[in-house]
Amino acid sequence: MVLEARPYRRQPFDRSEKLYLVKVAVLVAVIYFFRSALAELLAFFWIFIPLLLFSYVWFRSIQTGDRLVDVVRDHVTLIPVAYAEGGRRPFLPKATLALVAANAAVFYLMRLLPPADLATLEECFMFLPSTPVRGASLLSPLTSMFLHASPGHLWGNMVFLWAFAPSVEERLGRRRFLLLYLATGLAGGLLGVAVWRLFFHSPLHGMGASGAVSGIMGVFMVRCYFKKLVIPLPVFGPLNAKLRISALPLLGFFFLSDLQGGIERLSGGQSNIGYWTHVGSMLAGMAVALLLKLHAKAAEEKFTEAGLAAMENPFSRRDSVDSLLTALQLNPDNQEALAGLAREYALTRKPEGAELFQRAIALKLGAAPGQAMELFREYREHYGEKMLDPGLQYRLAGIFYLKGEHEPAARLLEKLVLEPSVPDETRRSSFYQLVLLLAENDMLEAAHYRLEQFREQFPGSPLVQAAEDKFVEMLKS
Repeated sequence: MVLEARPYRRQPFDRSEKLYLVKVAVLVAVIYFFRSALAELLAFFWIFIPLLLFSYVWFRSIQTGDRLVDVVRDHVTLIPVAYAEGGRRPFLPKATLALVAANAAVFYLMRLLPPADLATLEECFMFLPSTPVRGASLLSPLTSMFLHASPGHLWGNMVFLWAFAPSVEERLGRRRFLLLYLATGLAGGLLGVAVWRLFFHSPLHGMGASGAVSGIMGVFMVRCYFKKLVIPLPVFGPLNAKLRISALPLLGFFFLSDLQGGIERLSGGQSNIGYWTHVGSMLAGMAVALLLKLHAKAAEEKFTEAGLAAMENPFSRRDSVDSLLTALQLNPDNQEALAGLAREYALTRKPEGAELFQRAIALKLGAAPGQAMELFREYREHYGEKMLDPGLQYRLAGIFYLKGEHEPAARLLEKLVLEPSVPDETRRSSFYQLVLLLAENDMLEAAHYRLEQFREQFPGSPLVQAAEDKFVEMLKS
């Protein structure tokens, strides 16, 4: 089976993805314009949430056969802040934690100063400083992102940062994440200053991390548009029900709210919130993410996750194959999609599954040799002793040997030396390694037998003499 890479630049999203974005836009508009009525409806149903949660957990436990305590753990949390659902592997967002710590440290250390000194310091380092100081003014666009007016201002920003930043950091890496955090915060601040100057003919003095946080939310809208947000709903004291909702409509709602707030401020409304900074930062985050083509990686990840999740349901096998094939069209070297599709095809022993297993093993050999070994075991379970590509099988034998698993290494090498269609260079190397491996494990008769075969089939080869010398050396030792 040959999978051709789709020209992604010409078709960033297929029809289904475009339809999804249209549905999200309609949903955001409905929620925004009918938010008052929806809030009243939610308040009415709030008293039923504990009962609904208990009924759902009980039904889910019966449906899946899982223990009730495990289902409760999956739907109830003690964490009182929202967060985006993580990936399949644990991740520690060091840069996000560092930003939270830095913002908190700056805020509380500055509160140790006398009020007059605190006010002077804030005036020097806010964006733009009301009392410019040489040197400090140049740094103010960055320093202002770490200043906050109150504990509510600080922790409100940090809650939103924690909800969206770890997902962005995990996918972009610490350096690019921090660069985008500062750059989008700066872009939003510049837009806020420009709007203020244009409409009010006065400088804008601002502080807070909300601009930078909005920038990361803009990046999230592009790179993680398919992710769900886990929102804790208090039900029993410290226990919170995990409400999982799509993050994209929620972010769209925030954007419209900031946009309306900015327009009302220009119309004479009174507010200390930097709406235009938020709007500018979020637009900058989305623009940079699109320029970096992060939407391509987002679509690939979405289809990969959807395909792997569908594998767990026996009634959605077709959806699993379709999603994983789409992910491979976007990136033929997607290791998770290759392995997932290989497992799907292996259930019916399709030959395409064997090819996909080999491609996945080859990609894993360099980055994750342990996973390559596990994939080979799965391959052998489904396809028996069918030989891999000779070069790949030789490399895999080396991995098993380095990991101390000599028996599978010897079996892989034996298949190579016994198969006449294997290229001579690979067979000679396999004979040499097999003789040494058998001798090393005190299988001297077997080693001598393979050495004789080596000599008969490749007379005069330097590797034959090298194998004999090594064999004699091992006998002496």
